[in-house]
Amino acid sequence: MTELVSEMGKLKVQAKGNTTALTQEQFPARPAYGSRGTPVVLWANYFRIVTKLGTLYKYTMDVNQIHTEEKAPTKPKGKDRPKGQARPQTKEVKGRKLYFVIRETLAELSKMDKSLVMATEFKSQLVSLKKLQLTSNPLRLSMPAQNNPDRLEIFEVTFHGPAEVRVDDMMKYLNSSVPDSGDHALPRYPEVADAFNVIFGFGPRSKVDEISAVGSSRFFSFKNGGITTPLYSDSRTLQAARGFFQSARLGTGRLLLNVNVTHGVFRLSGKLDEMFENFQVRAAPRTDRRAMRLLRLISKFLPKARVWVNMTLANGKQIRSKKAIHSLATASEIRRSRGQNLPLFEPNWEFIGPRNVRFWMQAEGQEGHYISVFDYYQQKYNVTLKDYPVLNMGSADKPSYVPAEFVEIQPGQSVKAKLLPRETTDMVNFACRSPYANAFSITNDGRGALGLDDGSLEQFGISVDKHLLTVHGRVLPCPGVTYMEKKKPKPLHVRPMNASWNMRDVKVFKSGAMIERWSFVNIVPDRASPVARQVVEDFVRFMSDMGININTSMVPPPTEAMSLDNATYGRQLDDFFSWANQNGIQFLLVILGNMDSEVYTKVKTLGDCTFGIQTSCVQGNFKKFGGGSPGYFANVALKWNLKAGGVNHKLRDDLDLLKGGKTIVVGYDVTHPTNMPTGKSDEVPSLVGLVASVDRDMGQWPSISWEQASKQEMLGQQLVDAFKSRLKLWQAHNKGQLPENIVIFRDGVSEGQFGQVLEKELPLIREACDALYSAKMQPRFTIVVSVKRHQTRFYPTTEENLPKHMNIQNGTVVDRGVTQARYWDFFLTAHAAIKGTARPAHYTVLLDEIFRPKYKAEAANELEKFTHELCYLFGRATKAVSICPPAYYADIVCTRARVHRPEFFDASDLESVTTAGPASSVGGGGGKQVHVNLRDSMYYI
Repeated sequence: MTELVSEMGKLKVQAKGNTTALTQEQFPARPAYGSRGTPVVLWANYFRIVTKLGTLYKYTMDVNQIHTEEKAPTKPKGKDRPKGQARPQTKEVKGRKLYFVIRETLAELSKMDKSLVMATEFKSQLVSLKKLQLTSNPLRLSMPAQNNPDRLEIFEVTFHGPAEVRVDDMMKYLNSSVPDSGDHALPRYPEVADAFNVIFGFGPRSKVDEISAVGSSRFFSFKNGGITTPLYSDSRTLQAARGFFQSARLGTGRLLLNVNVTHGVFRLSGKLDEMFENFQVRAAPRTDRRAMRLLRLISKFLPKARVWVNMTLANGKQIRSKKAIHSLATASEIRRSRGQNLPLFEPNWEFIGPRNVRFWMQAEGQEGHYISVFDYYQQKYNVTLKDYPVLNMGSADKPSYVPAEFVEIQPGQSVKAKLLPRETTDMVNFACRSPYANAFSITNDGRGALGLDDGSLEQFGISVDKHLLTVHGRVLPCPGVTYMEKKKPKPLHVRPMNASWNMRDVKVFKSGAMIERWSFVNIVPDRASPVARQVVEDFVRFMSDMGININTSMVPPPTEAMSLDNATYGRQLDDFFSWANQNGIQFLLVILGNMDSEVYTKVKTLGDCTFGIQTSCVQGNFKKFGGGSPGYFANVALKWNLKAGGVNHKLRDDLDLLKGGKTIVVGYDVTHPTNMPTGKSDEVPSLVGLVASVDRDMGQWPSISWEQASKQEMLGQQLVDAFKSRLKLWQAHNKGQLPENIVIFRDGVSEGQFGQVLEKELPLIREACDALYSAKMQPRFTIVVSVKRHQTRFYPTTEENLPKHMNIQNGTVVDRGVTQARYWDFFLTAHAAIKGTARPAHYTVLLDEIFRPKYKAEAANELEKFTHELCYLFGRATKAVSICPPAYYADIVCTRARVHRPEFFDASDLESVTTAGPASSVGGGGGKQVHVNLRDSMYYI
């Protein structure tokens, strides 16, 4: 290993691409492993994969359904098709039907060659140990139709390939100490990892009645009920479930399987009549407003739900059929339909019960007539139905009504839902588990659910170690932080303990600009009391005592309180902001009776975009702002000082790279539309947030944000002007001097996009610099990708020196064992995780013109120290944060930009929705802009 690192440290790894501008832009190889800090041995949530495979064969499959109705399988294709007969029209098979067609395809292939060893993800890929011996391609299958077993549906499966997947070449690469000419790409050997993921996922995906597969890598077992908890909130029929994530990854000298505990949101399963009873749901006339509200909520969660319909015939025979709910039966849907003999509803009813609707029934040889659902089931099944809403299992034109008493929702149905605050709390409590509990689940329940000990892996010649991987880490020391003394104007050093500290007897390091004119308002729900003016005055005096420059006399507001409804849906809040603008108000304190997302959105849009007034929303309940909590006051005061341009604290010992005041640190991120209705996500812009430091204190990080094309991760031409604006702001704060070093933390980029950062974004950044720097004084760059949304976790192997939360110690860095020696990356857990299992941040260096030239053999140590100590400079907290502030702030800017666009990112019951059509500004940088008054401030904090 030492030899490999030594050799790789001499090289650069060229970024993938053919652009000539990138001849000098290369991934830097790891200069050396880090050595500073206290050594520690940890477990990682990885298992070693053992295999002697040589070559795998990978096929892609196209599956189409032929629109013919045949009572027996035939093969009228090719030369046997009569002349002039057109090829039957086909359509692509998707969804759950695709699963069953591919399962039947595997059975047919096994009949052709009983020695075949195959795996699939039941969508488009097939991996086998040898080439398929196909008698025909496409392969034609016939299967009974789900809704009509007497009818056969015909499918064609077309195979493409095979592509050879050379596992042996990958293993040679992982075990070699010789640099490889193919190191221009990252990740390496993705086709091997993909093939292994297909193989590892095949076992759990095959158990469709026991395990729910979500996405490409997450599996939830619902056998014997699974591990779930209900998320009851406002009659939303949701539950949280615990499952497992798995993914094959390359490590130094070995192939690894990353396994982690994961959680997801699913439909609540079980008998529907019992759910209706629990939620007190009944059919009701339109005049019953409470019942109608409840029915509308329930109706949003039931369409497309897979159910069992359980019937008991007169002879006692039990029949269970699989169906999907079309909707709750509604009068308005039937009125819009064009079918014949449509059902008849009682007047003034929308969501109807079994007594309120009659449908047309015509038995063979008898005259047709209308009968109510209630009478039909009483006569045919001797069942007396309750007044629960009736389900439509057919369509709008051809309804098929089934009472709730006969319906059972199947388990394991994942849904995209934006959780409400109470649901989020329940989900967090459910997911928040100790490191030991998660490690135990992975090594026990996880292995069973994922089939890691099943014979199917052995057929491929693959086995997985029984024990978690042991890795070596180091614990970096906490840096000191500096405030100002309360009684004397001199610095006071504070020593953090467990990555946190308090502000007892200190003032902020540097106050922002004087806050001369400020005011406040309460926004309260019905029957709630506003926070008294005295509490607000106490808060302002508290701020003044913290060293924040503020006029302790407020500008009296025209009203101290307004109702939540008037503020949200009326003009009262708009008029209040107009008053504030006319009276030169700089800061507004908005006290919320509850954290309603709609009114928060309105406050921030009016303040940030319309009027350019700094706003701070606080919770008015007694445990928070309303009770005068000193801790809560302090947290809010820190935000006010940052918004005003102040510096709350700084490092006791300046980082070496920052001492000369010649280094700017930049962070940027892109957020994309998620949980959107089908067909809507392409209309919603992605949002970019970019922040940059303004001086050596690293306390102020003004931002800029803009829109770009939906789901586009790489930044476009707008980056040039945005980056120039940050350099000019630095210049204005540093006596007209531009920075010599630019350290960039790029947030949220996947491994497959690393090369694109250098190919597409770096040239734009250099273009911005070309406009401001002379040719001989170009700045040096280091670009580091920071990722928080990954699945790597570390667990302590000993109880010695463990914190109370039983997590790894804050400051733990891991740069070996689960990394590749050829690339420069490391995992850092800067924070102390109070609850749950600590999630480290993962940093990967894409370009380095600063650390290696300046620090030589100590480059890795210096970058780890630099990143770690930056985590102690998050301005609104008195603790180290889990990811470095430039990346953290950029993420917050993106979140605020979403708040400014409620027409795109409004919250609905089941999924985010768009209430407006496509915006002409998507991809063009339009949309709401932050007011010029706030543009160079930390308004977003």
